[in-house]
Amino acid sequence: MRKLQLTALLLCAVMALPAAGCGNKTKSSKTTRSISDGGDAPQAEEPSNVYENNDEIGKNETVVDIKQEADANDTGFTLNRAIKVTPSSEYGYNGNFIYLDVTIKNNTDTSYELSTLNNFYLIYPDGTEKYGDVQTELYANSKFKNFEVSPYTVPANGELSCIVGGFAVDSDVNEFTVGFFPTKDNNRNKEDVIKVEVKPEMIEDNPADILK
Repeated sequence: MRKLQLTALLLCAVMALPAAGCGNKTKSSKTTRSISDGGDAPQAEEPSNVYENNDEIGKNETVVDIKQEADANDTGFTLNRAIKVTPSSEYGYNGNFIYLDVTIKNNTDTSYELSTLNNFYLIYPDGTEKYGDVQTELYANSKFKNFEVSPYTVPANGELSCIVGGFAVDSDVNEFTVGFFPTKDNNRNKEDVIKVEVKPEMIEDNPADILK
């Protein structure tokens, strides 16, 4: 009887070992969301570090109005205007492209590069975040004056004033918040974020003055 009991106990222990081993293993996953709401606009991955579980990202938030300068991380930032453009039909996209007319001041002795994908994003009223689209940059580069294709350089102790973007959005999107990470020369330094709320009446619809 004792032998049978010992055998049963050993069998239970052996069966329990794999389960315990699996319980101690962890599996990481990375979520990449679509940056295009529809149509044939190509999609691109979001910045790799935006959705990491990191409480430091965006912990220092500065909120300003449109056309008001914000200062964070040795950087001055002004959203001069938000621009909505309806692309030509040959692009096969049924929504709109959003661009940002910005002024970025570099208050350091070192020039650095920023990009639309890593430094800018839109936040919809429901909290959904929207990141840049490559096709919108190609479109603007061929049609707009004073447009900067990513990456763009902010000179040391100087400023960059231009149009950047863009974002492919559904045709019914008419309000959002612009988020800007003033990362300076470290593109993963996202402790600071500047946010500007944009209401429908603040968006310029297909302005002629930006066209070549």
